[in-house]
Amino acid sequence: MTADEDWESDVWTLPFPFEEHWRPQRPYASRSKTGGYYRTSRDRALTLPYVESNPKAMTSLVITDHDGGRADEIAALCGLPVPSYVAMNPYTRDGHIVYALKKPVILTDPARRDPVHLLARVEAGLNNVLAGDVAYAHRFTKNPTHDDHLTLWGPDYALYELRDLWEPIAALGALPKYHTTTERRKALASSGTGRNVDLFELIRRWSYRRRGDYDDWNSWRQLVDDHAWDRNIDIIGPAYTKGPMEPGEVQALARSVSAWTWRKIKRTFSEEQARRGRASSAKLTDEERREKASKAGRTMTDARREANRKRATKYDEAAFIAAALEG
Repeated sequence: MTADEDWESDVWTLPFPFEEHWRPQRPYASRSKTGGYYRTSRDRALTLPYVESNPKAMTSLVITDHDGGRADEIAALCGLPVPSYVAMNPYTRDGHIVYALKKPVILTDPARRDPVHLLARVEAGLNNVLAGDVAYAHRFTKNPTHDDHLTLWGPDYALYELRDLWEPIAALGALPKYHTTTERRKALASSGTGRNVDLFELIRRWSYRRRGDYDDWNSWRQLVDDHAWDRNIDIIGPAYTKGPMEPGEVQALARSVSAWTWRKIKRTFSEEQARRGRASSAKLTDEERREKASKAGRTMTDARREANRKRATKYDEAAFIAAALEG
């Protein structure tokens, strides 16, 4: 059944239960799209037209901001699953196309990064397929229960695993693929979660090398916080269409990395490199070890031979000059 058929045929099905899957506990909310957001209770926030979409540490609502005047039909036309709901401007048919996840993706868990990477690819893919606004920051969304918006509710079973979303996007050839950091930044430039992926990698790799050189938790935490903010401004901001991440998001990510590395890493970088070298060598068979040593020996022999040739030439020339002067 297509998304378009679902909108029309599920007359006996309960509409999507927004409040059950909208996760902020003390959300920001506003009377205006352009500003004046303040933190309030959930009940109070639901009386205002614009609300915080997701908590800063997790994503349960995957939102695409469509400004092409076809927010109510574009998912069906593209062959995507029926949205959980679409909250539209009643006059222009622009709006937020929303897919709710069965399991929220935790954005600050260093031990489970695969779902975050996949979420970033899904966001970018949906943005490509649904003609999403590349500048939409995902922080705030239209409150679908408010009268200012025209909301088309999907069925109550319109809850998705990430696989349910990435498979149809991949079938359309729109799921980003990349192999290098540069390719990843370009592919995920329109994804809010892409910034999280990139900043995490920058903080993680930097922290692994330095954790063992610090023995004071407060100093280590502050150091990682400062490094994360610097990378957010210098690298993340220019690389992504949504600009740098907000301070609270950066701090949450930095604190998770600093806490994880504080617990898990005890050795200095040089000690860790030595350990890895010994572990790698231990995995080699005797034959592989001899072959490696033989190659290293040949390489060193060639290098030494060239160095010795230059050294001999230098000394010979010096000897010739000295002899000439004596004569």
